[in-house]
Amino acid sequence: MGTALDLVRTIAGEQSGLFTARQAAEEGVSYPALLMLARRGRLERPARGVYRLPIWPADDRAQYFLGLLWLQANRILPWAVISHESALELYDLTNLNPSVIHVSVPRGTRSVRDIPEWLRIHREDIPINDRWIERNVPCVTVPRAIEEIADLGFDRVHEAVSDAREKHLLREDELERLVKRFGHEILEPYHRT
Repeated sequence: MGTALDLVRTIAGEQSGLFTARQAAEEGVSYPALLMLARRGRLERPARGVYRLPIWPADDRAQYFLGLLWLQANRILPWAVISHESALELYDLTNLNPSVIHVSVPRGTRSVRDIPEWLRIHREDIPINDRWIERNVPCVTVPRAIEEIADLGFDRVHEAVSDAREKHLLREDELERLVKRFGHEILEPYHRT
């Protein structure tokens, strides 16, 4: 059996250097052991119930994992996924670079504490066929993410569809789904101004 630090490294390795106290406990690492590691500078605490290995290399997925893990630190959820503008950013289909992380959770999920300013929670029932894993990050599918940004305007939708087609991220049936929703104009190449 490894040390507490070895055990959390295994968990953190899958999540950009981040993990929850709950995940650590499931691996046999006690809360007092986490506090001791944090006091010694071996762990950082970027959010309540979430820990980070400070020696972990910088990773552009860490912000997504932080949002997901913050939600799961104190509750068991059947699923949580990166969604809306954040999902498009994960797929590299937007130049929006939102300052908040959008996470969708099952409808009826209650917040047990104050939600940080950097996190937007969407409570909606997302069918399993609209959920995906991109670069090891649970998220919504490309067509679902595009549908979710419809309120940002047709221009954003058109740009995302055009970029997704260029990067071969849409299957034919997914493209048909978007055409039904937004019209044939989204098939025309998007010209950035």
